[in-house]
Amino acid sequence: MGIFDFLKQDNDKTEAEQPPQEPYTELSTGLDDYQNPTWPQVERAVKDIVEEEDSFATLSFNHYALEVDTIQCIKMEEGYTFEALPARDSKEHGLIYHLDGLSYEDVLKRFKEFYETQKVTGYKEFSKDKF
Repeated sequence: MGIFDFLKQDNDKTEAEQPPQEPYTELSTGLDDYQNPTWPQVERAVKDIVEEEDSFATLSFNHYALEVDTIQCIKMEEGYTFEALPARDSKEHGLIYHLDGLSYEDVLKRFKEFYETQKVTGYKEFSKDKF
Protein backbone atom coordinates (compact mmCIF):
# COMPACT_ATOMS: atom_id res chain seq x y z
CA MET A 1 0.00 0.00 0.00
CA GLY A 2 1.41 3.37 -1.00
CA ILE A 3 1.34 6.55 1.07
CA PHE A 4 -1.48 8.00 -1.04
CA ASP A 5 -3.63 4.90 -0.47
CA PHE A 6 -3.05 5.17 3.26
CA LEU A 7 -4.00 8.87 3.33
CA LYS A 8 -7.05 8.24 1.15
CA GLN A 9 -8.35 5.65 3.61
CA ASP A 10 -8.04 8.18 6.46
CA ASN A 11 -9.95 10.79 4.42
CA ASP A 12 -12.71 8.27 3.63
CA LYS A 13 -13.11 7.49 7.34
CA THR A 14 -13.25 11.17 8.24
CA GLU A 15 -15.98 11.87 5.65
CA ALA A 16 -18.02 8.84 6.76
CA GLU A 17 -17.82 9.86 10.42
CA GLN A 18 -19.07 13.42 9.82
CA PRO A 19 -22.61 14.01 11.01
CA PRO A 20 -25.23 14.74 8.35
CA GLN A 21 -25.60 18.36 7.31
CA GLU A 22 -27.89 20.46 9.49
CA PRO A 23 -31.43 20.83 8.12
CA TYR A 24 -31.98 23.99 6.15
CA THR A 25 -34.57 25.74 4.01
CA GLU A 26 -33.85 27.01 0.52
CA LEU A 27 -35.76 29.46 -1.66
CA SER A 28 -34.97 29.65 -5.39
CA THR A 29 -36.41 32.07 -7.90
CA GLY A 30 -34.32 31.54 -11.01
CA LEU A 31 -32.62 34.85 -10.28
CA ASP A 32 -31.66 34.40 -6.62
CA ASP A 33 -31.23 31.64 -4.06
CA TYR A 34 -31.70 32.15 -0.34
CA GLN A 35 -30.70 29.71 2.38
CA ASN A 36 -33.04 29.82 5.40
CA PRO A 37 -35.21 32.59 3.94
CA THR A 38 -37.49 34.75 6.04
CA TRP A 39 -41.23 34.77 5.36
CA PRO A 40 -41.04 38.25 3.73
CA GLN A 41 -38.41 36.88 1.28
CA VAL A 42 -40.71 33.96 0.38
CA GLU A 43 -43.70 36.26 0.01
CA ARG A 44 -41.70 38.62 -2.26
CA ALA A 45 -40.51 35.69 -4.41
CA VAL A 46 -44.09 34.54 -5.02
CA LYS A 47 -45.23 38.11 -5.73
CA ASP A 48 -42.39 38.68 -8.21
CA ILE A 49 -43.23 35.73 -10.47
CA VAL A 50 -43.73 37.13 -13.95
CA GLU A 51 -45.05 34.93 -16.73
CA GLU A 52 -43.03 36.51 -19.56
CA GLU A 53 -39.72 35.96 -17.79
CA ASP A 54 -40.30 32.25 -17.09
CA SER A 55 -39.75 32.98 -13.42
CA PHE A 56 -40.78 30.69 -10.61
CA ALA A 57 -40.53 30.26 -6.87
CA THR A 58 -39.32 27.04 -5.26
CA LEU A 59 -39.23 26.42 -1.52
CA SER A 60 -37.45 23.33 -0.21
CA PHE A 61 -36.85 21.83 3.21
CA ASN A 62 -33.70 19.74 3.06
CA HIS A 63 -32.92 16.87 5.46
CA TYR A 64 -36.32 16.91 7.19
CA ALA A 65 -37.68 13.41 6.33
CA LEU A 66 -40.92 14.90 4.97
CA GLU A 67 -43.49 13.40 2.60
CA VAL A 68 -43.21 16.52 0.44
CA ASP A 69 -39.98 18.46 0.78
CA THR A 70 -40.31 20.89 -2.14
CA ILE A 71 -43.06 23.13 -3.48
CA GLN A 72 -42.93 25.45 -6.43
CA CYS A 73 -45.14 27.68 -8.53
CA ILE A 74 -45.14 29.38 -11.89
CA LYS A 75 -47.59 31.83 -13.44
CA MET A 76 -49.50 30.97 -16.59
CA GLU A 77 -52.20 32.83 -18.53
CA GLU A 78 -54.86 30.91 -16.59
CA GLY A 79 -53.35 31.75 -13.20
CA TYR A 80 -50.71 30.13 -11.04
CA THR A 81 -49.69 26.48 -11.09
CA PHE A 82 -48.69 25.13 -7.68
CA GLU A 83 -46.65 21.92 -7.48
CA ALA A 84 -45.80 19.62 -4.57
CA LEU A 85 -42.82 17.29 -5.07
CA PRO A 86 -42.51 14.23 -2.83
CA ALA A 87 -39.24 13.78 -0.98
CA ARG A 88 -36.39 11.85 -2.58
CA ASP A 89 -36.62 9.06 0.01
CA SER A 90 -40.42 8.64 -0.31
CA LYS A 91 -42.19 5.96 -2.34
CA GLU A 92 -43.74 8.71 -4.46
CA HIS A 93 -40.47 10.32 -5.56
CA GLY A 94 -40.68 11.19 -9.25
CA LEU A 95 -44.31 12.31 -9.08
CA ILE A 96 -45.50 15.89 -9.37
CA TYR A 97 -48.75 16.82 -7.67
CA HIS A 98 -50.12 20.06 -9.10
CA LEU A 99 -53.03 22.49 -8.99
CA ASP A 100 -53.59 24.79 -11.93
CA GLY A 101 -55.42 28.07 -12.33
CA LEU A 102 -54.91 29.32 -8.77
CA SER A 103 -55.02 32.94 -7.68
CA TYR A 104 -52.04 34.72 -6.15
CA GLU A 105 -53.79 34.59 -2.75
CA ASP A 106 -54.31 30.80 -2.99
CA VAL A 107 -50.67 30.20 -3.90
CA LEU A 108 -49.41 32.50 -1.16
CA LYS A 109 -51.60 30.69 1.39
CA ARG A 110 -50.12 27.33 0.34
CA PHE A 111 -46.57 28.69 0.53
CA LYS A 112 -47.26 30.08 4.01
CA GLU A 113 -48.66 26.73 5.21
CA PHE A 114 -45.59 24.90 3.89
CA TYR A 115 -43.21 27.50 5.30
CA GLU A 116 -44.76 27.27 8.77
CA THR A 117 -45.66 23.56 9.02
CA GLN A 118 -43.58 21.76 6.35
CA LYS A 119 -46.83 20.18 5.11
CA VAL A 120 -48.99 20.46 1.98
CA THR A 121 -52.64 19.82 2.82
CA GLY A 122 -54.54 17.56 0.43
CA TYR A 123 -51.77 17.23 -2.15
CA LYS A 124 -52.75 13.62 -2.98
CA GLU A 125 -56.02 14.96 -4.42
CA PHE A 126 -54.12 17.27 -6.84
CA SER A 127 -53.56 16.31 -10.48
CA LYS A 128 -50.59 13.98 -10.79
CA ASP A 129 -47.79 13.63 -13.36
CA LYS A 130 -44.39 11.94 -13.49
CA PHE A 131 -41.08 13.60 -14.24
